[in-house]
Amino acid sequence: MAKKYYAVKRGRKTGLFTVWAECAAQVQGFQGAVYKGFMTEAEARDWLDGSSAPYSAKSGTPVKKKSAPKVEEPVDADYIIHTDGSCLRNPGGAGGWAAVIENSATGEVAEHSGGDPETTNNRMELTAALMAVTSVPEGARIALYTDSQYLKNAFTKFWLPAWKKRGWKKADGEPVLNQDLWMKIDAAFAVRRIQFYWVKGHAGNPRNERCDELARSEAEKYIR
Repeated sequence: MAKKYYAVKRGRKTGLFTVWAECAAQVQGFQGAVYKGFMTEAEARDWLDGSSAPYSAKSGTPVKKKSAPKVEEPVDADYIIHTDGSCLRNPGGAGGWAAVIENSATGEVAEHSGGDPETTNNRMELTAALMAVTSVPEGARIALYTDSQYLKNAFTKFWLPAWKKRGWKKADGEPVLNQDLWMKIDAAFAVRRIQFYWVKGHAGNPRNERCDELARSEAEKYIR
């Protein structure tokens, strides 16, 4: 089970925490709070120590460290959800979807995945979000991390309300693709509080990479 570490450099109390609620109590409402979330204790302690880069004995210049994947800042949410979809031949090929869901209160992490023998990448991205969101209670506060601009922009750029207003038609008058999934997503998201976070795919984000791995594995089940 994955565990997350929260490091507080400036807050009511500084140090290392393993439960987001305890970290949040130190930083929320504290002016100028400085804190970060990490996947390993070692990374969290290194950040807290604030050690400078090591120097080369020969040149006396700093030795550059390999850049680590960007660490997500802790968010104020009941559930932190990462989703991804995959299609081996887009469109029309076998596909898979996956979600990694962290319960902020308990730190428990659950993985969900599934597939379809004939689908599209967008349908798998939407299915991943739908299945993930509907697996947590109504009214929950959700931080949803996705590498799908298609999914995020439908809400953050208000495409979805416009589609509904036009009777599920796009601006050019053509029918909205994946209407069946969008209608279910619209209903599910309406009874939960969701904040979108876009992440770049295949860029070292551990949870996004895990979702990709699970989704591809599900898709590959149909070609074995």
